[in-house]
Amino acid sequence: MLRRRHRHRHDHPTRLKRPGYLSAIVLALALAGCGGGDATTTGGFTEPPPLTKAEFLAEADRICFSAESQIEAAADDYAKGDEPDPAEVKRIVTKVVVPKLRGEASTIALLDPPPEDAEEVQAILQATERGADALEEDPLIALDGIPPDLREAERLARAYGSEECGLR
Repeated sequence: MLRRRHRHRHDHPTRLKRPGYLSAIVLALALAGCGGGDATTTGGFTEPPPLTKAEFLAEADRICFSAESQIEAAADDYAKGDEPDPAEVKRIVTKVVVPKLRGEASTIALLDPPPEDAEEVQAILQATERGADALEEDPLIALDGIPPDLREAERLARAYGSEECGLR
C-alpha cells in the first residue's frame, strides 16, 4: 500500500532540529563582517570615520532643501492673499514651520561633521533652534519676516559653505 507524504514535510527533518545549525551560520556571518579597516570599533560595532566637509555639506544641504521646500510650500498657501489671516499664519507656523526647523536641526545633528568643524556646525544648529523657539513662542512674528536667530543661522550656514540651508 502506498502512503502519501505530507506536502510541507522536509526530507531531512534532523537538519532543522539541530540547534547549532542556524547559530553557526549567524556567527560565521557576524565574524566575517568584523576586523579590517581603520574605523573605530565600539562595543562590537564599527563606527564610520567622520564625513569630509564636502560630504557633510552635501548631506546637510539635502536635508535643508527637503525641509525648507515643505516650509515654503506651506508659506505659499497663506501668501496668496493681500492680508494673511493671523489664525492661518499661526497654524502654519506651529504645525509646519517649527516642526520642520526642529527636524532639520536634529537630523543634521545626527551627521558626523569633520571634527575641526564641530563648533561651527553646532553654532548653526543652536541658532536654528533659537529661531524655532522664537517662532513657537510667538508664531505671528513670522508676519514681520524671518526671526533674527534664523537669519543668523542662515548667515552662519552660508559662511560655512551651505547652498541650501537658511530660509529665504
